[in-house]
Amino acid sequence: MSSPTESPPTGPATAPGSRPPGPRVGRWKRRITLVLLVLAAAGAGGWRYRVTRPDYRLARGQEAVQQRDWDEVDAIADRLAAAGHPDRAYLLRGEAFHARHRPDLALAEFNQIRGEGPLRLRAATLTGRCLIDLGELKEAHRVLSYVVAEEPDNPDAHRGLAVIAYTLGQLADAVDHLERVARLDPQDGRPHRLIGLIHKDLARKEEAVDAYREALRRGLSAGVAAEVRGELAEVLMQQAKYDEALATLDTDPAGEADDQPAQLVVRAECLRGLGRQKEAADLLDRGLSKHESAPLYRLRGQVRLDAGDDPGAVRPLERAVDLAPAEYQSHFLLAKAYSGVGRRDDAARELARAEDLRQDLDRITALSREAMDRPWDAGVRLRLADLSDRLGKPQLAAMWRSAAAACAGPKR
Repeated sequence: MSSPTESPPTGPATAPGSRPPGPRVGRWKRRITLVLLVLAAAGAGGWRYRVTRPDYRLARGQEAVQQRDWDEVDAIADRLAAAGHPDRAYLLRGEAFHARHRPDLALAEFNQIRGEGPLRLRAATLTGRCLIDLGELKEAHRVLSYVVAEEPDNPDAHRGLAVIAYTLGQLADAVDHLERVARLDPQDGRPHRLIGLIHKDLARKEEAVDAYREALRRGLSAGVAAEVRGELAEVLMQQAKYDEALATLDTDPAGEADDQPAQLVVRAECLRGLGRQKEAADLLDRGLSKHESAPLYRLRGQVRLDAGDDPGAVRPLERAVDLAPAEYQSHFLLAKAYSGVGRRDDAARELARAEDLRQDLDRITALSREAMDRPWDAGVRLRLADLSDRLGKPQLAAMWRSAAAACAGPKR
């Protein structure tokens, strides 16, 4: 394929917390997985030619791709090429390579297409997906922007642009594209789930609640719906809507929410907020009998501090710090517990560590805002990677470094 102002680009170039409003350090790996799942809807099944015989053959070939019948795909592609329809053959072979997770080979096929119209736009959309898979975000952004300019209601192109924006920390742009996807594909609840996560990280609690509820209304798989109810309950808890948060957790039809550390913490925080301290303590003790979880230990120590049991708070808070050395609140609470038992030097040390972490989290918040304002600035993302390393988050650091590399554009 030739260039996008003239036509879509022809080949590969190269291959995302903190306290609000910056992204939270510990959750980006899961979010990237989620956003790729949203993008995964960009498959061959939603696009078909239905009029001419070559288009009918192409549609049959795309069905074979869905069925992973590679011999049939090859046979149909050969027939299309022999009958004088090489562009359809290139598209079909490219779709097959894409489905087999070979974006490099798929691009080689798509780049040979010379025609215009819907077939070229389909190839350009998949080209953008392949470039994302290769980590070549700048080139992918160029291709998918071309598609959206030509076809503003292309949901797969908006999915791809949402992935790029999210990976680069462009959260407002990601929300814009996800909202467009949600309008174009009203049966898919996943875009609203990711919108909810973004608003939650940006401390936009009302917007997060609305997005989560819309995701649940549209329908999600049972496992994803349980996760969304947990995330919704967490936001409601942060708003001190404790009864509503508990009711949300209790709607889990599988009854599995209380066996997950994150939901256990939310439920215990709600019980604590309602003054039901003993129930919260008993719940946390049951959870800790099954899970070695820093948040569970931190909250167990906090409940003991609430009860004036400073000596009893020391051990769970020390364990929380051992498990999550870069968690600000655990160090702060441990300093309070040490002070309560007369360990002044230890309390001063923990307060100093908490202050260092607070400053690093503030830096991440500031740099995350800067990254939103400077979408292709590699330096900002490298500084975020260094801070993530300092906070003991190597996976997040690797993501920011990948984003920085993508800002440089094509490697080849």
